[in-house]
Amino acid sequence: MTTESNSAIVLVHGAWHIPQHYQDFVPLLAKEGFEVHCPHLPTCDEATKLTASLYDDARLVRDCVVDLIERGREVIMLLHSYGGAVGTEAVTGLSRSERADSGLQGGITHLIYMCGFMLQVGESVGGASLPRPIPEPVERDEATGTTFLCEPPVQLFFADVEPDLAKRMEGLLVRQSGRAMTDALTHPAWRFTPPTYLRTSKDEVLFPDWQKRQIQAVRASGVDFTVETFDSSHSPYLSMPNAMVAAIKRAVMRVSS
Repeated sequence: MTTESNSAIVLVHGAWHIPQHYQDFVPLLAKEGFEVHCPHLPTCDEATKLTASLYDDARLVRDCVVDLIERGREVIMLLHSYGGAVGTEAVTGLSRSERADSGLQGGITHLIYMCGFMLQVGESVGGASLPRPIPEPVERDEATGTTFLCEPPVQLFFADVEPDLAKRMEGLLVRQSGRAMTDALTHPAWRFTPPTYLRTSKDEVLFPDWQKRQIQAVRASGVDFTVETFDSSHSPYLSMPNAMVAAIKRAVMRVSS
């Protein structure tokens, strides 16, 4: 069964990642009828990473979403890791319900957090209440203001990924603007657009207990949503891509029904 042809997914990639990390996963979504876009975030772009912020990332993603909405697409946000913070920040006023209140059609129909940062307003990726600070496996290059991984990336990101694929993915990792870790969320998009959280039980980046904690914080604010848990590390789109596609389809069907 394929999706409606007017559905588009905006996949927001994680920290130190680039769109090429998702090049094997995107065709699986396209096969289900989704138009998929994965913008290259400025904080992970060689040309802009020295000065870019989370807000620059959010502006780029917002431009992509607005273009899709203006072309008549209903947009699903797929937010991986750091991309959860970016995507949440990017979509102020673009939910289908908010646009309907203004007499406008279309908009964002769903936020899918794939082991993503589901922050509260005022929190940052590096300052969220984590069991360990996110920067612990990360070092900052004071000369350039960029961050890089000082722990073995395969263990952090790709522990349960097929070894040859994990090595290829490791080779694609880049340095990232240090500002991305400290910029605070200003807009709780999960309050205005139905969310789903895809939780990863073997995660060495966003530990399962912290994923549970942020889920509980959003629920405590009065937002009820579906959580699915997967026996995966931090890159389920690589270790169990078909399961991720199925979960995304289930999320879309919940909103459509």
